[in-house]
Parts: sequence; C-alpha cells; structure tokens
Amino acid sequence: MQARSTAHAQGIDVSHWQGTIDWTKVKASGKSFVFIKATEGTSYTDPQFVTYVKGARAAGLLVGAYHFTRASKPADVAAEVAYFLTTLNLIGGVASLDLPAVLDAETKEAGTPVNITATIRAWVDEFKRRTGKLPFLYTYPSFIDAYLNASLGDVPLWYAYYSSTVPANKAGWNAWEFMQYSSEGSVNGISGSVDMNEYRGTLADLKNAYQKATTPIPNDPPAPALQWKESGRQWLIEHAGISPDWKASDVIDIGTLGAILSKYMDKNSTP
Repeated sequence: MQARSTAHAQGIDVSHWQGTIDWTKVKASGKSFVFIKATEGTSYTDPQFVTYVKGARAAGLLVGAYHFTRASKPADVAAEVAYFLTTLNLIGGVASLDLPAVLDAETKEAGTPVNITATIRAWVDEFKRRTGKLPFLYTYPSFIDAYLNASLGDVPLWYAYYSSTVPANKAGWNAWEFMQYSSEGSVNGISGSVDMNEYRGTLADLKNAYQKATTPIPNDPPAPALQWKESGRQWLIEHAGISPDWKASDVIDIGTLGAILSKYMDKNSTP
C-alpha cells in the first residue's frame, strides 16, 4: 500500500463519546473532513449523529457517515442496511453526504472467516443495490489477516493502521482511500482524544473525487414543498412521532415508509 504524506487532506472520525464539539475550532485546526457514526446493528442510532452532522456542515467540513455492523450472517444484512438508510434520511439521505457511506467491520458475530467475509460481501452488495453506491469498508490489519479474503478487494478501504511504517498489501487491497492513523489524537474544539484520519490525496483531490458535482447557489432558498406534502409532514410529526428534522421534500424509500407506519401502528395499537 502507499505511504502517508504531509500533502494529504486531514480529518477525524467521531461518535457520541466525543461529547460537545466546537466544529468551527475543528475546521480552524486544519481538519477538512469528518466521518460520523450513525448507527449500529438494527436498533441503535448514535445520539449525537444529527447534531454532529449539522455542526460539521455549518463549519464547512466534508461529511461522511458510518454504520457499525453486528450482522451474524448474510441474511441479517438487509435489516441493517435499511436501518442505516432510514437514519441517513434524518440528515437528507445518503445522497446528501459529501463522502462515502462506510461499513465498520471489526467484531466477530459472524464467527468463521468464510461467514464473516460472506456477510460483509452481502452487506456491501445490499447497500449498492439499494443506493447505487459502493460503501467503503473500515477495518484493521489483524482483522483482515484472520477473517477476510481477496474477494472484498473491490471495496474501497478505510484502514485503521497505527504504525509509522508503510503498510503492506493485505488480502485484495494494495491501496487505502482513507487511513485512521491514531485513536489518541488531540484537536482544538474537542475535549479528550479523537481518531485522526488522512485521505490518500490533497484536499482538492478529495473534493474532486467525492464532493457532489452540483452545489446549491448560496442564499438561494430551496423550492417550497407542495402544500399537501407539508400538511402530511406535520401530521406525521404529530401522530407518528417522526423527527421534525425530516423535510416534506425528502425522498421516502420502502424502509423509511415501513418505519413510519410501524411507529404509527405502535402508538395506536390497543393494549
């Protein structure tokens, strides 16, 4: 794999463990991107996810999101992908991300190397089927050595590698897209340690590779939602318990619709 470089774009990744973050200070410290934990398994959403996304975007950082898998077999992944996508709808959907969505694979619920590899492959394929986008894979050297094989080499790698030496090729990977090079970094605006990351190229390279081609004109207000859609949004907020952050203009996939209907049915079921 390639070496790190002082010319590469620098960033961080965070979860609720980082507490309150001053994103303006993070940006001023030279960080240009952030990956934010969104979900884990099929029932956990990081309580800071939406707040962090809003703050990072307002400060001008490029934002990506990751899902921590707990799937134990390929049949489990559809529910995880659906849950992840439903949560991403809270911040504008997967298409609103500046950086790729990421599958975080670092635990052994799936047991054997064959089943772990097959489960990750199924997760990646299901996400691509649902979104048309290939997610990245976050993992670390010993996990690759013990459980993964070259069949995953087409999945771009976010590599947790905490050594000053140039990383060796692993399984199907001969390059990394992002490298997490420390879990004990210090960044102005964050109290305590934070994971430090590097992109494989410059900030201009990063923007050219991943930032959306079309950017709204500054101060150009979004087109108003049709009134009947806005009325429907208000009804769902009041009666189905959806987040007020959800917009009438957001696209609803079948997983999101199912989650909304489930909330409504649960609230109106007879004990």
